[in-house]
Amino acid sequence: MQAAVARSLGGPDVVRIEEVASPDLRPGTARVAVHSAAVNFPDLLVLAGKYQAKVLPPYTPGCEFSGRVLEVADGVTGVRVGDVVFGLATHGAFAEEVVLDAARLTALPAGARVDMRQLAAFGVTYTTAYHALRTFADVQPGEYVTVLGAAGGVGLAAVDVAIALGAKPVAVAGSAAKLAVAAERGAVGSVNYTSEDVKARLNELTGGGASVVIDPVGGPFAEPALRAMRWGGRYVVLGFAAGDIPRIPLNLVLLKGIRVMGFENRTILDHLPDVAAAHRTEVLKLLLDGAVRPHVGAVYPLGEIDSALTELAERRAVGKVVVSISE
Repeated sequence: MQAAVARSLGGPDVVRIEEVASPDLRPGTARVAVHSAAVNFPDLLVLAGKYQAKVLPPYTPGCEFSGRVLEVADGVTGVRVGDVVFGLATHGAFAEEVVLDAARLTALPAGARVDMRQLAAFGVTYTTAYHALRTFADVQPGEYVTVLGAAGGVGLAAVDVAIALGAKPVAVAGSAAKLAVAAERGAVGSVNYTSEDVKARLNELTGGGASVVIDPVGGPFAEPALRAMRWGGRYVVLGFAAGDIPRIPLNLVLLKGIRVMGFENRTILDHLPDVAAAHRTEVLKLLLDGAVRPHVGAVYPLGEIDSALTELAERRAVGKVVVSISE
């Protein structure tokens, strides 16, 4: 089979397309023919050797995909041969086939119809956004939600999910073009952090502060976003795409009665298996009902995987970048 292979750590330029053997089926796993795979920021971190979960080269990158089940190991339940699924892995998705724990796959109901590229772009970002807003922040209808990096994959998903849950998302991003995409998705307000005072503008748009902040970015705008929160707000940390881990003055947390929390989508099934599974079912229903819709900003063939990774690395991506692998 064809697969993207990184034979050393580094940037997108170290990834090459090679002919490799199909991975072996192991106990508790399923084999999936990959239709599409989406690029995520953790893919770049794993490739650079900077992610919490280390993967030693040579390996195939890619943590999110859609496809059809080809084979299941003895005793596997939950997915069957022929099921259309989306999956979440640490690596291995940028290939014609992937083998992973069946518990990391979610099968669509029989007869469900969904665009396979959108399905590939759904798993990581929408379950992350849903867990952030529903599982941890317990967002309520009518509450303002500040979304940092609102034109990125998780950011746009958070805008989409917030609206589906009856909340009012305010988008924060670095260009008018990116903010326009968030506005098209339904954001009730926007803040351009390159030209506006983030704290002042957020306070103005929310009438005194947001109840929730969704932060997949970190960096210098985390503190202004926290300062522009109501008393008793919930600040959810999802990652540090800006590259810098912010140092939040804890006196702000004290004075505002704010709860700061975070989680990794990679391990939430380990820590909250029942809640995570139930909420994954809820957000999948939103997708199938058309209440949310992943934004696919660019599609590349597998042979151009380095370009797909570079688009994300250079922060040019709007929504999700998808790699088309097979039909």
